[in-house]
Amino acid sequence: MKSRNSRTPTQLEAARQVALGALAYLAGDPERIGPFLAESGLSPADLRGAVGSAAFHVALLDHLINHQELLIAYAGEAEIDPGHVVAAREILFHADMGED
Repeated sequence: MKSRNSRTPTQLEAARQVALGALAYLAGDPERIGPFLAESGLSPADLRGAVGSAAFHVALLDHLINHQELLIAYAGEAEIDPGHVVAAREILFHADMGED
């Protein structure tokens, strides 16, 4: 029996794509990626190893959510509703916690 927090593979993959899109958006401008790196304690060299981690994806989306101007700008560029970023964060958080 599936838990109440079950996510389909499609939902999880879509959430990952939102996070990867957010990373590409931030990485496209040193003024956008710099504050994230400073906040997370990661160096540019650390990104390659972290990119597959659900915890990294959650931290990345948390950064966008906590900086509304970035959230709105990313959502506009990606042509998605900002609420999709929040939903993706929740899906990835629960998947990382083993609640899938």
